[in-house]
Amino acid sequence: MVGPPDIVVATPACIATCISKNILQSSSLEESLSTLVLDEADLLLSYGYEQDLKSLVHHIPRRCQCILMSATSSADVEKIKKLVLHSPVILTLTEVEGNEYNGVVPNSVQQFWISCDVHDKLLYILALLKLELVQKKALIFVNSIDTGFRLKLFLEQFGIKSAVLNSELPQNSRLHMLEEFNAGSFDYLIAIDDSKPEKVENEPIEKRMANHKGSRKRHKRSFDSEFGVVRGIDFKNVRTVINFDMPLNPSGYIHRIGRTGRAYSTGASVSLVSPSEDDVFREIKVALSGGKELDTESTKFISPFPLLTKNAVESLRYRAQDIAQSITKVAVKEARANELRNEILNSERLKAHFEDNPKDLELLKHDKVLSKKRPSSHLCAIPDYLVDPTTEVASKAIKLAREAMGQSHSGHRSWFKKKTGRTGDPLKTFSLESKKRSGKGGFKGKRKRGGIDSETPKKKHRWSK
Repeated sequence: MVGPPDIVVATPACIATCISKNILQSSSLEESLSTLVLDEADLLLSYGYEQDLKSLVHHIPRRCQCILMSATSSADVEKIKKLVLHSPVILTLTEVEGNEYNGVVPNSVQQFWISCDVHDKLLYILALLKLELVQKKALIFVNSIDTGFRLKLFLEQFGIKSAVLNSELPQNSRLHMLEEFNAGSFDYLIAIDDSKPEKVENEPIEKRMANHKGSRKRHKRSFDSEFGVVRGIDFKNVRTVINFDMPLNPSGYIHRIGRTGRAYSTGASVSLVSPSEDDVFREIKVALSGGKELDTESTKFISPFPLLTKNAVESLRYRAQDIAQSITKVAVKEARANELRNEILNSERLKAHFEDNPKDLELLKHDKVLSKKRPSSHLCAIPDYLVDPTTEVASKAIKLAREAMGQSHSGHRSWFKKKTGRTGDPLKTFSLESKKRSGKGGFKGKRKRGGIDSETPKKKHRWSK
């Protein structure tokens, strides 16, 4: 460039590097810097930029106007505010009102719901994914970490790979998991939306900080309290959003389904609604209809899912219940601990190695099997006698649509590449005939002559006189 730039967009670490290498002269900053904007201020310290911000403060002139942008108020925001700002003024932007929700959701996003018992949610999501009734890639929202790992353990027994994105994981692991999902390494990402109710979010920051300090002694595991999957994360090419657990309020619902249908692309959302979630679902429908009472016209915003028939669901019930009963609380606890242990190991010990060898990051797979029992091959394929004809037609239509969008060939790897002597359906491959053995006596190789194998050298014997 001929002269210094008018606008610089960079991370705090990059600015510090440019100043140290004299790419950006400190004297030029002190003379010409007029406005400093720190976006996502609630995440800057958790990303490890504290020292970079402290070194940058010395180069900010007194007359410079500093602006902090943050979705939440936290102790980190208060710390940065004291570090950078002088006599700050807080401007709070309120959430959209209920009568404006219908304008927030784009018309390109189709919204569906399925009424089911809370104990049948695993069955219904198995039918949706295994029968391929929703477009890939899919983002699955749950409300707790245990539910997320239980869902992952359940799906992997049917050959459905997924990863669990939550605030318990190290930041490096979360970022790499997001990169893998955006790159298409796996099709299903389970996102933990453990956001608090509105009453807790609206509490004064001092009270929330006091409650947080008082609860540290009771919790051994550390969580990133400012990490959230509902907003602030760039999920790319998400075709379907599935609400395995319903959000706590209409605002959470809007932010969830906003992960799909972006940049004028099409998308869909499917919500599994249990009887205990009817109240919040009614609030969502009222908000989507512009704050009016529910009537026949409100169904144009969110309608029942038409592709999944009752027969298709019931055909998978026995398999789903059998696997669901095997996933105990102890199994979920062990899987959660193993995942955290492995991710911390990968994040800390291998950090320096991956900085020098970025291609080796492909070896870190977040969708690996967590359960001790390897998925059975007969569960990974649905036999023809269990497939409902109506649902099969809908599944083929979804596949054709996916091929039309250029998504026919998935980039992820297959679990069962090794060929076995059987196909997926044991009823079609059962045989009373035993397999032929190669060679006499069940041994491979040349035939024996005179009781001695011709390929085996004879032993030398020593005879004593």
